[in-house]
Amino acid sequence: MPRLGEHARAGLGPAAAVAVDVAGRAVGGALAGLAWARGGRVVHPHGALHRARLVVDGAAHAPAAAALLRTAAEYRALVRFSRSLGLPRPLPDLLGLSLRVLDAYGDDHHQDILLVSSIDLPILHHVFVPSGDVQRCVYSSSLPYRAGDATFIVGAVPDPRSPRPEGRDELDRLARAASTGRLEFGLAVANVSGRFRRVATIQVEERLAVDDVRFNPFNCGGGIRPVGTLNRLRDYAYPLTQRPWTSRRA
Repeated sequence: MPRLGEHARAGLGPAAAVAVDVAGRAVGGALAGLAWARGGRVVHPHGALHRARLVVDGAAHAPAAAALLRTAAEYRALVRFSRSLGLPRPLPDLLGLSLRVLDAYGDDHHQDILLVSSIDLPILHHVFVPSGDVQRCVYSSSLPYRAGDATFIVGAVPDPRSPRPEGRDELDRLARAASTGRLEFGLAVANVSGRFRRVATIQVEERLAVDDVRFNPFNCGGGIRPVGTLNRLRDYAYPLTQRPWTSRRA
């Protein structure tokens, strides 16, 4: 397993690495304290985990160095939909879509992509936007990825052909739609000032009885990696908030 902050310090000089280490441990420690007090996830506490399949189109506009997004293939996957802040319904919340492409780079070497409800407009896809329906919003990584010389944002867009059944809440409606076998989202990419363009299809399958998968943006490979200062801080926050003590009251 990588050491805490190992990805964050990569490529930095000694002084910058120390600064990032101090800031990252402070942010991660604060979030870990909140997770301990809450007895579970500090963000995205309420969610639903589904089986899924990722079908990659082989689109020419996908980043050339990102083979996972560029080469036509099909993968087993997991996808989790969640309410980020845990606000009481019927209030809208920041909705999350977390995708794990299973064995993307070999046995037990997965690719995680973490997205939050946003807007598919230049610049605005860096902004979080609350929503009350998982099928009526666009999702964005907000923070950038890099593959080779390309820097880009990853997103997910609901497929308008998918069913939209009634249900008790957004996760119940999602489960009903998934049970039809026709629930899909488009996985998309955009440059930092562009619009999302679809590169793959997320086929959402049945809801699982468990919700115990911990996603991390630094579960990555194939030349795809999160970049930027805020992403570096996430390399501390995610491991610290997901350690066993956070589930003491779960």
